[in-house]
Amino acid sequence: MSRNGSCTIDRALASVALFALLASGCSSPTTPTATPPPPPPVVVADPPTIACPTSVLASTISASGTAVRFELPPTEKGKDPVNVSCSPASGSNFPVGNTSVECRATDALDRSAACSLIVQVTKLPSLSKTRFLAFGDSITAGEVTFPIGTTALGVPSFKLVVVPSAAYPTILAKTLQATYKAQEDFITVANYGVGGEKAAVARDRFIVALGIVRPDAALIMMGANDIPLGEDGAASIAAREVQTMAAEARGRGIRVFIATLPPARAGGNRAIRQLLLDDYNNRMRDVARREGAVLVEIYQALLGNVNLYIGVDGLHPTEAGYAKIAETFYNSIRTNLEVP
Repeated sequence: MSRNGSCTIDRALASVALFALLASGCSSPTTPTATPPPPPPVVVADPPTIACPTSVLASTISASGTAVRFELPPTEKGKDPVNVSCSPASGSNFPVGNTSVECRATDALDRSAACSLIVQVTKLPSLSKTRFLAFGDSITAGEVTFPIGTTALGVPSFKLVVVPSAAYPTILAKTLQATYKAQEDFITVANYGVGGEKAAVARDRFIVALGIVRPDAALIMMGANDIPLGEDGAASIAAREVQTMAAEARGRGIRVFIATLPPARAGGNRAIRQLLLDDYNNRMRDVARREGAVLVEIYQALLGNVNLYIGVDGLHPTEAGYAKIAETFYNSIRTNLEVP
């Protein structure tokens, strides 16, 4: 048999066998397939959390409150992006007092968490006037009496020295700045005290000082060089000039403070006689009333301890006396110029 014939017989036999297999209801064997692994589980981030501070502190001199900026509270977890918003928002104007702020964090799956904080706004004390002109003689300049011994007759001798750091305008400025911290950079007290000057001839210098300083308030204490000898008309002339200066300042919209003179210390060779001092201080009280000025009772403030507050010359305050004068002006300024 030929090779081709053999192949033909083999195919015929295979066909017969396949037919027989199909006829018997059997199927040909199949190759098994592998089962695919299950998909990995979907990882879902935990819901967001948010943590607010207890409070945010702010201060202002304005009665209407102030704009307050604060950091947005931090968040954890959640699906990015996590957005945070607060109401009222940072940068809003907050009134004086406590305001509750609600903050909310929302993630990409629209899940949210909330917290709250308090914005606490404190009203700081403030002054309606901050530029002061202190006008007067050596008592304004800050002249202090320093004993240097005694004379052959046993009378104390002394010298007068201007001590700027002890002058009441210097102490007053520091005290005001310390109290009204929000206005510290704007509060000034210009010292225009000139030793030996009389009120009767001070008007022109006062007007020049107004133009230079441009004060909101003028503090006037003069007359100690006008009245000591009790010359006829000296007290009335000095009082009239103080009134003229007060009227000039008032006409420019400047608030005026007029002070009485300090008490005299007995035994000092420059002490003003009590009768003259009482008369002049009463004139200052009257001038203050006439001009709508604030009366500053320096005389009464120092009267309780004259030997502590007035130097051995009987006229010029000691450093303790200048501090008391500054305190008295300070209390008067607070009472009349502090914004409620």
